[in-house]
Amino acid sequence: MNEIKDQEPFRVSFRDMTVFTPGLGDCFRACVATIFDFPIEDMPNFWEQTQDPHEFWMLVDVWVRGHLHHTCLTFSLSPEHTYMLADVVCIATGNTKRTTEEHCVVWKNGIVHDPHPSRKGIRKPEVFTIFIPVKGAPHV
Repeated sequence: MNEIKDQEPFRVSFRDMTVFTPGLGDCFRACVATIFDFPIEDMPNFWEQTQDPHEFWMLVDVWVRGHLHHTCLTFSLSPEHTYMLADVVCIATGNTKRTTEEHCVVWKNGIVHDPHPSRKGIRKPEVFTIFIPVKGAPHV
């Protein structure tokens, strides 16, 4: 369970959201579970624990390091530069087409999986999260 499943097409089970409370959903967790191919319940929904972005990313990174031996790198990328992520399996975040809230999808040259049952996706990707392998014990 510690390497990204680089599928062409994906050969893992897509994981769907299980929490739909506005502002507390678990789309990010569903995307991580899909990319690394594990049951969604194995990862806590850190957004339910804190809505502070800094604390959220600290909690996510500690968990991802300890369980998946990767670290998260999250960054904005303008549309004309998305070519730099060609063939990279990652998470894209943007405003959902359903509401004005942010939503996460699995991305590889476009949306591969929207974990929301509507499958409506996002308007455009604004932030990306990639996973970089790290060696050794979890640390921050």
